[in-house]
Amino acid sequence: MDLAVQAKSPLRALAGAITQHEGILHSYEQTTDSGIRSITEGMQEIAVPIEVKIEEIPELVGEKLFARVDAIAEETARQVSQVTFRKMDEVTREAGMTVDAAGGPPTKEIWLEMFQKMEIDFDPKTGKPELTLVMHPVMAEAMQRLWGEWKEASDFMRRYNELLTEKREEWRDRESRRKLVD
Repeated sequence: MDLAVQAKSPLRALAGAITQHEGILHSYEQTTDSGIRSITEGMQEIAVPIEVKIEEIPELVGEKLFARVDAIAEETARQVSQVTFRKMDEVTREAGMTVDAAGGPPTKEIWLEMFQKMEIDFDPKTGKPELTLVMHPVMAEAMQRLWGEWKEASDFMRRYNELLTEKREEWRDRESRRKLVD
């Protein structure tokens, strides 16, 4: 079922899976402007009721069964996405990682400010950023159009490339401090 949910929710597919066998709490570390803190909180329930009437069973095969399973995956993906976006909004605000455009259109300055706040990883072989941006399809289309304009602006691209160089150095520093074994 998890693969079906991932197919319906690309955001879920990006996240790593964590298996928790018992307990009602989980913990994670959050990096904020004032340092790293440990967060412990309860689980968020995601539930999709499944009802199969006895008289449906003989006919619930093939495409009908696939459609039923698909509907369950769709609802699960919807709930997972809602919980994930709510949690991302909460933790990014707490960590001081949000950029508010105040309802205005995306600008070069907002884009650079947003990237400045991110911790970005890079592919060790190519040196390219390993980054996935999740946004509404309408915003994605607008950003593709804007990026086409922005990449022609030499001052913006100079500042953007300087920021990427800075982020690459930060990544190298993080990688050099990694503990590889216990």
